[in-house]
This record gives sequence, structure tokens and C-alpha cells, in this order.
Amino acid sequence: MTAADSIMIEARTTRTLRAALLVILWVFCAGRLPAQQPAAQFRSALPGYHWQFPRDHFAHPEFANEWWYFTGNLTTAHGRRFGFELTFFRISPFPGADLRQDFYFAHFSISDLAHGGFYFHERARRGLWRQAGLQRQPSGAFRLWTANWQLQMGTNGPRRLDADWGGMALHLQLGPSPILFNGVNGWSQKGARLGESSYYYSLPRLAADGEIGVSGHRHGVHGLVWMDHEFATNQLAPNQQGWDWMGLQLESSTAAGQPAQDLDLMLFQLRQKDGSKDSHSSATLRMAPPASVTTLPSGGFQMTPVRWWKSPATGAHYPVAWTVSIPSRQLTLTVEARQDNQELRTRITGVDYWEGAVKVTGREAGHPVQGSGYLELTGYGHALRALQAR
Repeated sequence: MTAADSIMIEARTTRTLRAALLVILWVFCAGRLPAQQPAAQFRSALPGYHWQFPRDHFAHPEFANEWWYFTGNLTTAHGRRFGFELTFFRISPFPGADLRQDFYFAHFSISDLAHGGFYFHERARRGLWRQAGLQRQPSGAFRLWTANWQLQMGTNGPRRLDADWGGMALHLQLGPSPILFNGVNGWSQKGARLGESSYYYSLPRLAADGEIGVSGHRHGVHGLVWMDHEFATNQLAPNQQGWDWMGLQLESSTAAGQPAQDLDLMLFQLRQKDGSKDSHSSATLRMAPPASVTTLPSGGFQMTPVRWWKSPATGAHYPVAWTVSIPSRQLTLTVEARQDNQELRTRITGVDYWEGAVKVTGREAGHPVQGSGYLELTGYGHALRALQAR
């Protein structure tokens, strides 16, 4: 089979699956179940969850939606920079469905930061068609795949990522990372009503080695990868438009002769439909050494946009440069896109959003801070209705 044949087959499959996904999303948004299914309810994310690993790296089919979200900044031996996103989503068609009945889709993007290129592809597969799914081993390790895109998860966390499409490629071996629980022990409240929340943890500092490919050329790379794993049923409240999210891997210089301090910072700022900041916005800061984690409520940090970019494709205006301030830590950061054009225009789900590599500079208690990370901007075209309470 030639590459052109593969692309044609992928396109035909995508059109068919897009129609299937639209039906599933309609069921979610309307709050209706197929008539032949027994009356049941998805589980809500409530306080007091008891985490257990490696169990909780795996899927949670009692919740309506779930994702394993990977972003990273990678560099060649000659200093050429790349960013990537590879995300696997699991959507349950109705309460009580097993993993074989679930719907899996994935987003894969590469930012060629040296040349200003941005490449994106998406996939959608049904578990019943044996084109995607999750396969768990007795040890708790598992494989999550959609066609030839896959995540291999070991008992201590992600071990490998693989994706190929056209001239795009990603093949990475991943090292271990500490777990960062967001919110209150991993319970992340997004709205005022009980259940408008998710269970959410991050692996913020996965060391990566492997190769990345653009335009058919492969490059050996190394760098840092951030993983978010989140599962829920209802996340956003009806008055919420979208969110601004950052996952930042930083280094803070300390006194002369002392080793640098690692800072891992997750922030999400929920936006209401009038543009104001929602009070359920939150941040998590991990500092090491010494190892310490601080959860910050909405009033404990500020995210202020300082530069906007207008997408020529969708007309959406995205804030691609920010200042971030955490007064309690005397931390002030400038976060700026490494290139403006990092918008994902999804045809299967019909959701457009900006997700891209950023560079970070600033000061922490008077000491220089620098680093990199990823910025996600959603709801600038339209609200994410499929994640709102039903």
C-alpha cells in the first residue's frame, strides 16, 4: 500500500467516524441514553477519592470522558527545537458501557520551532471495531492505542509514545516523574455545583529521548514531557466559556554555588461567558529540592494576557503571551509562545483550540527563573459544550 492509498483510507474512515462521533456528542449534550440501554448514571467526581497506582493510570469507564494528555519541548543535539502534543481521549457512549464499546480519538501535533512549521492530524476509532482500545496486563501495565498511535504505560508511569502520520512522526522513551495531584488531593473543582469537577493528576517532568519527524525527515531529540491524566463526567458549568491552561517546567537559580531548584507549575484559568475569571480557577506548584507542593486558589495567582494573535483560518483571537504572578512565592513570569501559529482545527469533533510550546523567563524571590512548557487556550471560538453539565 502506498502512502497516498493510506491517506485516502484514513480520510474515508475519518468521514465515517466523524458522523459517529457527532451522534455520541449529541447524546452527551442532550443528556439522553439509547432507548435499548438500561437506566443508569455515570459516576461524578466527588471529594474523597482514594488513589491507587498503577490502577489509576488505567481507564475509568464509570466516568463519561477521560484523557491522557502529553505535551513536550524537545531539542536535537544541534539545538533545533520542536514541540509536540499527543493526546488520547476515551468517550463512553452510555453508562455501563465497557471499554470495547467506548469511542477513542486522538490529537497529534508537531511544532517545528526552528522553521515556523505546524503540523496536525486527528484520529477517531471505535473499540468494537478493534481499531483502538486498552489492553491491561496483570501487573497493571497497559497499552492504549488507536491504529498505530500508542501509549505504553508501565507500573511506574508512561514508558513510550509512538505516532506516525504522513511526514509526521514521534517515537519517545520516557523516564519516571513524580506525581503531582491537582486541586484537593487530585479532586479538581471546576464549578459551583457538586459534580462539576474532575479527578486530575500530572506527571510534570518525564525525561524523553527518541526521535521526531517532520516532512519525512527524522531527528534524534531529548527533552521534557508533561502528562495530564483527567477523568470526569461533568466538568464545566453552563456559564463557563473555556479555559487557559499552562504546564510549565522551570529552573530557578539560587545563591551562588548552590544547585538550581526545579519548579513545576500547573495553572488553569476558567473563563465565564462575559470574559471574567471564574472563582474555581486553580494552580499547583511543586518545588524541589526540597520537595514541596502548594495548591493555589483563584485568588492566589494572576494570569494576564499581554499579546494576542488572530488566527487567519478561524478568526479567533488567542492570547499568546502572558504575565503570571504568584505573590506568596514572589514569583513573576513572562510566558510567550515560541511561535504564534499553533492552532488545532479539528474536523472530527469540530473544536478549534490553541495548544503550543512556550518559553518562560522571570524572577522567583529575586532569583532568575527560566524554562519551557505548553499553553492551551480553549473556548475562544465557541464554548466547549460537550464538557458542560447535562
